[in-house]
Amino acid sequence: MQIFLDIETAPTEDADTIAAIRAGIRPPANYKKPETIAAWMETEGEAAALEAIGRTALDGAAGQVIAIGIARDDDAPPLVLTRTTDQAEADLLRRFFEVVQDWTAGGAVTDAEGRTVWPDAPYFIAHHAAFDLGFLWRRCIVHGLRPPFALPGPNGRPGKDYGCSMVAWAGYRDRIGLQALCRALALPDPKAEGNGAQAWQWWKAGELERVATYCAGDVEAVRAIWHRIAPMVGGLAA
Repeated sequence: MQIFLDIETAPTEDADTIAAIRAGIRPPANYKKPETIAAWMETEGEAAALEAIGRTALDGAAGQVIAIGIARDDDAPPLVLTRTTDQAEADLLRRFFEVVQDWTAGGAVTDAEGRTVWPDAPYFIAHHAAFDLGFLWRRCIVHGLRPPFALPGPNGRPGKDYGCSMVAWAGYRDRIGLQALCRALALPDPKAEGNGAQAWQWWKAGELERVATYCAGDVEAVRAIWHRIAPMVGGLAA
């Protein structure tokens, strides 16, 4: 089963991680004099720390998932699972597992050893899928969770273990942003109302519907791109 996917992430809120990041902030290497270092720390140190903390939104070891958008290969609108700031990330991941398992359960059978297997296993498709799937995979490990289906990790192979609209278009060495690819294909702009960094700000402000709408737009864009690309690329299911 093809499942189109997009996630929204946010920087860490773990106090120990933030403390470690702040403790590691240093001025540029050419700053040698104690007074120069002290002046830089006073004027630039806080901004550098906040920037470093913000970058954890791209790090599956430290960041967090705030929303997961998924859609099947049909005309149904995407389903976006979100969590509030006081809800556990692990609970969001479990909800994701349950939905995907429910979607694929129609093909469940019992093998010769009495185990339940899902021949209709999910084939996830995303834009820059190595990031989305890798982030989810790492967060599952952090929380000690094991999905009831195969979730490709950093060693997954695009085109075989999962689909990636970016790789399908640009190849393995180049990149193209989702917005730029939509523009090239005359598809609706999924970033017209904001970007990923703003989605985190909306989440912090409790604007979950706005986060969900934004995430759903990315999922819709990936599905539309895939339908355009797949018939032209050998080995991709249209």
